[in-house]
Amino acid sequence: MSTHAPDKGLTRLSFPILITTAVAGLLTLATCAQDDGQVYRILKVGEQETMSGYLTCWLDLAPDNSTIGLSATQGFPYRRFPVDQELNVQEMDIGNWYAGSRARYSRSGRYIVLQQLFYLDYAPNKDRPIKYEVVDVTTGKAVFSMDELYAAALTPDETTVVTLGKDGLHLVDLGSGKRRSTGLERMGNAVAVSTDGQRVAVAHKPRKAELEALTGLRNDKDALKNALKVGQLVTVYDLATLKPLYTLNELFDKIFRLEYSPDGQDLWIHAKPHTRKGGNPNPNQCYVSVADARTGAMRRTAFPSLAQYEPDFRISPDGKLFAIGSQGNKFMEVHLYERATGRMVDRFVLSYRLFEKMASKAEFPSDGRVSFVFLPDGRRMLMTFGNRLIEWTYAP
Repeated sequence: MSTHAPDKGLTRLSFPILITTAVAGLLTLATCAQDDGQVYRILKVGEQETMSGYLTCWLDLAPDNSTIGLSATQGFPYRRFPVDQELNVQEMDIGNWYAGSRARYSRSGRYIVLQQLFYLDYAPNKDRPIKYEVVDVTTGKAVFSMDELYAAALTPDETTVVTLGKDGLHLVDLGSGKRRSTGLERMGNAVAVSTDGQRVAVAHKPRKAELEALTGLRNDKDALKNALKVGQLVTVYDLATLKPLYTLNELFDKIFRLEYSPDGQDLWIHAKPHTRKGGNPNPNQCYVSVADARTGAMRRTAFPSLAQYEPDFRISPDGKLFAIGSQGNKFMEVHLYERATGRMVDRFVLSYRLFEKMASKAEFPSDGRVSFVFLPDGRRMLMTFGNRLIEWTYAP
C-alpha cells in the first residue's frame, strides 16, 4: 500500500489514489458475507446483570501483561481484572466522564492517563479543548488534572506531563504540579513523546515558509493557499533542549492523534480530511500514516478507516500486525493488516450474529464505538461491545 493522499487540495505531496482505493476495498469487504467459523465468545465482566451501566468505551493491557483495564461512560467505576478472569473485578472511582475516557496505562503501570471522549463532534474541523487526568492506580487519586487542553502525554519516566494548549507547549512536573513554559508558544492539537523519552512530536498548523520548503508545493500557489487553510505538519523536537530536530516531509489533513509505537519503531499520525473541502465520498474517512520514529522518513504504508468516531489502533504482541477500528455498511469492524506491507489479512464484524448469541435481556450490544486490545498470547483480542466484551481468537 502506498503513501496516502490527504485532502483533495493537498494531493501533490503523495499518491492521490491510495485512500480512494483503500476505502473502495473496505466497502467491498463490507458487502461480502463473513463466515461464522471465526472463534469468539461474549464475556460478562463482573457480575453485572442490568443494562443500566458499565457501557464500556476503552480497553488497555497493563505493562505486566496480566491485567486488563476497562473504562466506561457516565460516572461508573474504572475496572481492572486479570486476563482470563473477567469475573474477578476490582473497581476504582475516577469521577464522571459522560461519554467515557480513553484510558491508557503509563510505562510502569503506576498511572493511567485519561483523555475525555465525546459521542458526537458537531465541529469536526475545529480544535476542541478537552480534559486530561493522570490517576495513581494504587490510591485512585488524580495527581494531574487539566481542562482546556488540545493534547497531553506522560513521559516514559512518569515524571512529566507534556501539555499542548492555546498558549503552546508546557511541561508539568507530576510531583510538584509546577508548570514550566517551553518557549514554544505555537499552538497545535496533537502531541506524543517518543518511547525512549528523548523526543516530542507536535502537530502544528503550517507556516508559509515551511510549506515552501516542501517540493510539491513551492511552485503551486493554489495548493499553497489551500494548505495554509486546512493542512498540518508534524515537527519533532528534542525534549531536553526543545530545539527542532526535523519536520516530517509530508503535508497532512487535520491531525487528531500522534502516537509512538510501543516498540519505538514508528510514529503514527491519525488524520482526517476537512469534511467540507476534501471532496470525500465518505465524511468518516480517515487514515493512520506511519513515519520512522528515529529519522522521520515516511514509510510506504497507511491504514484507512471509516469509523464514525476516532478509531482505536494497536499492534500485536509480536509487532507484525496492525489493527484499526472501522465501520462497514451496517456494523463496526476491526481490521487486521500486515504492519510492514499494509495488506489486510483479516477482519471481525460486530454483526447480528453477536446479538443472536447474547444470553439475556440484560446485555446491551453497543454505543457505536469499538476499542480493543491484543492479549499477550499472540492469538486473541478483546474488544468492547456495549456492557460486554468480545474475545476473538484471530490466530486459532
